[in-house]
Amino acid sequence: MAGQYQRFLTLLEEFQEQGLFSQAAFAVFDRQGVRVRGECGGVGVNTVFDLASLTKLFVTTALLRLSGQGKLNLDEPVLPLLDAPEESVRLRRVLAGATTASLLTHTSGLPAWYPLYAGTGSFWERLEQAIAFEGEGGRPPMVYSDLGYMLAGRILERLSGLTLPEAVEQYVRRPLDIPVLAYLPPGIDRRQALDGRALAISCYGNTIERRMCRERDIPFDGFRPEGVPVVGQVNDGNAWYYFGGVSGHAGLFSDTVGVAELGRFYLNTQEAPFLRAITEGPYGRGLGFEFGPRYPQGCGHTGFTGASLYLSRERGVGGVLLTNRLTSPGQEPKNVDPCRLAFHEAILEAAQEEGWA
Repeated sequence: MAGQYQRFLTLLEEFQEQGLFSQAAFAVFDRQGVRVRGECGGVGVNTVFDLASLTKLFVTTALLRLSGQGKLNLDEPVLPLLDAPEESVRLRRVLAGATTASLLTHTSGLPAWYPLYAGTGSFWERLEQAIAFEGEGGRPPMVYSDLGYMLAGRILERLSGLTLPEAVEQYVRRPLDIPVLAYLPPGIDRRQALDGRALAISCYGNTIERRMCRERDIPFDGFRPEGVPVVGQVNDGNAWYYFGGVSGHAGLFSDTVGVAELGRFYLNTQEAPFLRAITEGPYGRGLGFEFGPRYPQGCGHTGFTGASLYLSRERGVGGVLLTNRLTSPGQEPKNVDPCRLAFHEAILEAAQEEGWA
């Protein structure tokens, strides 16, 4: 196994030298367990990372558990599951034909993103303003939408009667025996929540979102200072500034083993809702999961900070790559996809050589 470890370590160090990220941790797994783990850039194998949009997969998994228990029909209209007031006329028009499944496949018609934190009003009022700003129509049939997963998180809370942290704990972390998986809102005992593990830097401020707000001529003066390391706070602006670190679209923290356990669950499951999640539907989407060239013979998901999960049920293997492409102050983050694809291809090659499944 030492040879395979060196294969993956060398691969990551090459991309690190190209400046794609400063730190990385990885895990390669099959149906039986984690086969290889490693790290570069000074982090440890147990270092906890900001999972960014990988949060969506954990929230999806919790919702699918409710579906398997008969508490949620993924294909019924979504509006009755939300507590949106009658005054949310734009939201009601956009979601008139939407289902929970369409939220999870990003086909609900909602805009991709809007800085809810750059204004006042309730969640529903801010969504109305977001739709008014971005427009109600004219979008492609599939638009990757953080707003849709904010609503998915609300549905999970309403149907479970739990907060998001409680629901993720009850429906995902404990059933999958994940050692560390937690939201980190202000005031939480981080050392206790993370079992004393070290945290990777999330970012050095919100450089990208500053620019996105500026491009939209939307003022906001509450950004974290540029150039100062952010640790233990989710990078995502809406998740941190507006939701206090807890949202359906971002906010979870874990290590490579935690994400690998989620991947192994999907490799092994025989339950219909979860199999549907990793079955390719229109526009290259499953429920939460996505398909495409970066996931050879499989599917997965990425996170804005540089995180990713890949699994190939066909080959019985997968991998987790936790990096941070936002740790170079003053520099534009680079595209991690070349590293992700090379990592995924190396996993398939190693599986063939070692007979993993």
